Amino acid sequence: MIVCEPSAEIAAWVGARIGVTFHPPYTTLAHVDRGRIIAGLVFNVWTEHDIEISLAADRLSLTLMRAVFDYVFNQLGCRRATCRTRADNSRAQSLLARVGAEPEGRQRSYFGDCDGLLYAIMKENFPYGLHAKGPQGA
Repeated sequence: MIVCEPSAEIAAWVGARIGVTFHPPYTTLAHVDRGRIIAGLVFNVWTEHDIEISLAADRLSLTLMRAVFDYVFNQLGCRRATCRTRADNSRAQSLLARVGAEPEGRQRSYFGDCDGLLYAIMKENFPYGLHAKGPQGA
């Protein structure tokens, strides 16, 4: 089941997994299975055309990715989503590439002990939306 509340609990779950603390305003989405969060997203720093997404997951589903697309690109009307990950997190980098994100830069010592890598997912490049059809489309 995809849920957006309780947002503070979802934000705390994501934050604990990626080593940050989120402060409102933000919104959240989570995939809950048998009462347990298995994936969570925090959306913040909305600037009308862009929003920053923070993600933590034990596993991801197409259902959750469709919900992300719908929220960011259809409900908020953004043209892009910004994602940041640790330079030493190759798993997150692979996931970002699979959902259509492209690298945009490096932020030195962003996480204190590690550089941050900046990625963007453009509306037209997101594989589960825009013009996708059939079981893959949003």
